[in-house]
Amino acid sequence: MQSKYRARRDQIKKACNALNADAFLVSSLVNVRYLSGFTGSNGFLLISGNNDFLFTDSRYIEQGREQTCDQITVSLSSGFSAIEEVSRLYSVTDVVFESDQLTYSEFKGMEKLLNPRVNLIPSEGVVEKVRSVKDKDEIDLIRKAAYLADEAVTFAIQESKPGKSEVEIAWVIEKFLRENGADGVAFDTIVATGANSAKPHHRAGSTTIKAGDSLVIDMGALLNGYRSDITRTVLVDGENEKFRRVYEVVLEAQITAIKAAKKGVLGKELDLVAREVIANHGFGQNFSHGLGHGVGLDVHEMPMVVPSSEHILEEGMIFTVEPGIYLPGWGGVRIEDMVLLEEAEVSLLTNAPK
Repeated sequence: MQSKYRARRDQIKKACNALNADAFLVSSLVNVRYLSGFTGSNGFLLISGNNDFLFTDSRYIEQGREQTCDQITVSLSSGFSAIEEVSRLYSVTDVVFESDQLTYSEFKGMEKLLNPRVNLIPSEGVVEKVRSVKDKDEIDLIRKAAYLADEAVTFAIQESKPGKSEVEIAWVIEKFLRENGADGVAFDTIVATGANSAKPHHRAGSTTIKAGDSLVIDMGALLNGYRSDITRTVLVDGENEKFRRVYEVVLEAQITAIKAAKKGVLGKELDLVAREVIANHGFGQNFSHGLGHGVGLDVHEMPMVVPSSEHILEEGMIFTVEPGIYLPGWGGVRIEDMVLLEEAEVSLLTNAPK
């Protein structure tokens, strides 16, 4: 039976053929993991016809063989020197490489090593495009990571009492996740209270929560390499009409955008749906970031749901819907959920109370 990793590599081989190339060089470690199962911190893949190679250093030779289950030839290599040998043995002359994943110095070194035998063909987003549509195993893992995030953010809100600091709440979240089966946090947890909540990516610090302050918590769980992402905003121990008004506008924008998410819609079109709701309420200048992004092995990946995005939404994509309003000196509100685009509907993967 063909493994999921081999099926993924077959899609890359089709892309390689479309570019009239003999092989595809994968240097992004996230993409290496997606295409082979290898989780080491050093290595690259060369996908070529019927021969797929994983090159790594001596620390990971045995791990590489175990994780790839003999479907890939695992060899020792210092840098990209092995490509030259493969090019001679297997008549590889045209190699596609991930131009957005190499530094300039890495590229120049590889070019010097391989010229004139190998022609290097730059590409961007080939593997990321394949990754943007999740298979059943990925969806199941992300559902579990989303459930852990739901539980953690709900618990953290309950613990967010006046006098507690932002960094204390961030620790509450990380501790909860690790004690309940997660491998850790998906990214640095954002906890922002009071005026700090007007900063979309505020770093949790020593600021203490006060009664009547808004509190934004943006966090996610990491589970077997896959990530989740959720944001909830609450008013701590108080009533505030301005907060209520801003919150209701953000919630309306989110609900409207989720309903509008369908196959064939461009990322920029969905972003505009939420942006228009917020603008119609007079807060157009206060929504300063994109509506959302894909989530998977990376916390930000295709599809991007931002004003410039030409990404087409497809069945099987998982992405966030996270409108926000930020008022400097006062605070902000963001509500974020992960959604799965299915054939007939969009389903919520995060379900913590709003």
